[in-house]
Amino acid sequence: MERLTVYDRAELATDVGPNPRHITVLLTLAGPAPGVDEVRRRMRRAVAAEPRLSARVRHRAARPPVWEPVPIDVPDHVTARLTPGGDPVDVALDDLARPLPTGAPPWRLTVVDVGDPERSALVWTSHHLLGNGPSLLGLLLETLGDVPRGSPWRTPGRPRVRAGSGTGPDSGPGSRAGGGTGSRSRADDERPPRTGRAGRSPLVRPVTSGTVAVPVSVEAAAVRAGARTCEATVNDALLWAWARAYHRADLARGGPGEQVALSVPATLPGTRFGNHLGTLRVAVPADLLGDPADGLARLAARTRSAKRRLRPWAWPLAPFGARLVARLGLLPWFLRRQRLISTVVTHAPGPPGPVRLVDVPLVATAPLVPLVGNVTTCVAALSISGRLDAAVLCAPESADLVQTLADDLRDGLRQVADLARRLP
Repeated sequence: MERLTVYDRAELATDVGPNPRHITVLLTLAGPAPGVDEVRRRMRRAVAAEPRLSARVRHRAARPPVWEPVPIDVPDHVTARLTPGGDPVDVALDDLARPLPTGAPPWRLTVVDVGDPERSALVWTSHHLLGNGPSLLGLLLETLGDVPRGSPWRTPGRPRVRAGSGTGPDSGPGSRAGGGTGSRSRADDERPPRTGRAGRSPLVRPVTSGTVAVPVSVEAAAVRAGARTCEATVNDALLWAWARAYHRADLARGGPGEQVALSVPATLPGTRFGNHLGTLRVAVPADLLGDPADGLARLAARTRSAKRRLRPWAWPLAPFGARLVARLGLLPWFLRRQRLISTVVTHAPGPPGPVRLVDVPLVATAPLVPLVGNVTTCVAALSISGRLDAAVLCAPESADLVQTLADDLRDGLRQVADLARRLP
């Protein structure tokens, strides 16, 4: 039996509600719903290859918890759902909130038939302690798709791509510390201030149960071309556009429009399947959110500086601290009152070319995550098949802003893409 890592135990400790600590991935297909028997056949291969898929957490008195292998009946975990005329996003949000069975491996996969021969979906949901978003994306694409193992796009469990090889997307958090364009700009000479506290905002308030989401999809190549005019990456563009959208929503709610502190999970290529990750905090003051060329260049310099300061050997300190606070019974109190971050941005890289899942084209994705503590907004994104697919997520406290936030995110990414057109 394998012991839970410090990262796994932190995920258990932070599962304090009001929303379950799940990850859901919506995969929308351009064709009829795949046969559930074929999906089960492929998932049996995945269960054989990845031990965590056939294990549950066993708590032991006075000893660390372990992953305990258990017999698994794949049909219990892979099911079909018929929702004629339904919206796959609504199905995925319902699945995000639905409890996982206790005493069994913490995952399920649903084949969604909406009664349309040109549209269907697959919905994956698992507890966060099973693995982080990039790990799960790699598992799903390799198990259900035509993406060969060892492909050069970067997620945990995949080999590191040689710097400068040109085979991986410039995704930011999924890359090595210090990654970027390789050149130094004038903005790099500007010493970034300490992130400090997040600015005051009516969007930072204790969350209640429930999540709403609006998907946003843009052409990744256009955003990449615009970002490169500022020596920035697609991930930098996402951070800038989301900070701008958040800032505008804060002002609309009567907030003071102070510094936005972004929490950005970071993984290293080549790490094993699981939860091994760290977090960047990136401060975005209001003066970076006006002109996209100037603001994006300066924000990119900040993220490069933050990545240069990444120390993966120190990453276990944060989850260890979370476990300690949880053991003292103070974690829910801390999460509801923290002022370190304003909002969360996650971004996982996927393969740049077309993808088919169970022989049906994959045309859209939407990663969904729960809102925790007093962070009422989040954006989760995937770069895949030439698209930047994002889901804007809001707790009920900010639900009335979700469409405006999505529209402003899309507009900010368009402004970045337009930078390439300014070149002579």
